[in-house]
Parts: sequence; C-alpha cells; structure tokens
Amino acid sequence: KIEIDALLSDINNIFSTYIINSEISKINKSTDIQIDISDRFSYVLNKSLYYCELSNGGYDITVAPLVELWGFGKNKFQDFPSEESIYNTIKKIGFQNIYIKEKILYKKINDISIDLNSIAKGYAVDEIALLIISKGYTDFLVDIGGEIKSSIKNTDNWIVGIQDPLLDGVSQRGVIKKILLNNKSMATSGTYNNYFLHDEEIFSHIINPKTGYPTSNNVVSATVIADNCIDADALATILNIMDINKGI
Repeated sequence: KIEIDALLSDINNIFSTYIINSEISKINKSTDIQIDISDRFSYVLNKSLYYCELSNGGYDITVAPLVELWGFGKNKFQDFPSEESIYNTIKKIGFQNIYIKEKILYKKINDISIDLNSIAKGYAVDEIALLIISKGYTDFLVDIGGEIKSSIKNTDNWIVGIQDPLLDGVSQRGVIKKILLNNKSMATSGTYNNYFLHDEEIFSHIINPKTGYPTSNNVVSATVIADNCIDADALATILNIMDINKGI
C-alpha cells in the first residue's frame, strides 16, 4: 500500500494541473520554448501526440483553454461563451505547436497549455499493475475512477459492469453490459457525468477542439478494451469527440 500510494503521488506531482508545482503546471507556466522533461512525462506526452495525429486533431491535449472557457476546468461556468471568445481561444490551441526530441519539449507558442488528464489515469493504472506484478501477484484488478486493468492466472474471471448512461441519477443507473475482463484494460468515457443545461440544450465537458464547442455527435458513452490502459483511456475520449463512423 505504501509503495502504491508513493507511486500515485509521484504520478500526480507530474501530471496534475491542480497542483501548482507539478511538472505539467511548471511547463504550462514557463515562457521558455525548450524545456527538459522527465521520463514519465516524455512517455505520456509522446503517446498523447500519437493519438492527436491518429484522430487528425479531434483529440488535442492543448484544448485546456477551451475547457476553462466553458467552465469545466478550475473555473466554474460563469457566462455562456461568445462566438468571439471561442474563436480567439481556438487560436491559442493546436497540438502541432509542441514536439519532443531527446526528452526536450519544444513549444512553437510559448504560452500554449498542455492537459494530459484524458490519458494520465490510464497510465497510472498501467504503472500500478506493473508494480503489483513486480511483487509476484498474478490475480488482481486495478481501478482508478473507471479506468481498469485486470490480471488473471488462477482465479475466476473478473466481471466488470459498464454503467448505463441513459438513466437519470447516478443511484438509478444500472449496468448496460457485463464484460469478462481477462488480462486486459478497459476505459469508459462519456458525456453523461459532467455537463450543464443552457436553453434546454445539454453541453458536455468533452470539447471538440476544431469547433470550440462541446461535442454534439450523439455519442454519450464509449468503452474501449485494449492491452494497456493508457491506450484504452485515450481512445475512449477520442470516440466521444469524433463522428461515430469515423471514430469506429
């Protein structure tokens, strides 16, 4: 337990945008265009940039200013954003403005802001699983806020339920599907847990970086099963942003 807690603390101190002295917070505050980064940060950022490319920018780790504008970040929702404010904010984002070479992060825009919350939990699950395996355990399930990894050698199957996103109220939500999760990872991303209503229209926390608006593609939940949780985590987010057919 002590080692797992220490590992989680270490990962949090790298990727948490809510900790002012975390590595990512320091990078976002820095006006330098070349910044030395840690091994962990380099690995997760490289993986994130791969998915930014794969989704043709539908998934973009520099989307944080738009998330803040819509009141889903540190600042809570104030006023419905104007078209002008959305347009001006879009100009501040774009994953093409950052790249890595030999553990040095290069920024083309010095005030660009990176947010890896959509993938860091999956990475943490993978790292905790590796720690547990290193201790000689073979049967376990790691779960951080719905990002999951299972390992099975001797026990019965791990049965994991996917929450039904269409029923109102968390306490009323049943299970839409049961998954036998054998030596795999699983992540679910959805628009049903974090949203607000404006003029009787739902606006979710998942922002399309190309339009500047919350997604409106009729996808309310996406679950991905993969070998590694970092991949499942990113892909589940991508499937909530992209057009359903392009996503699949």
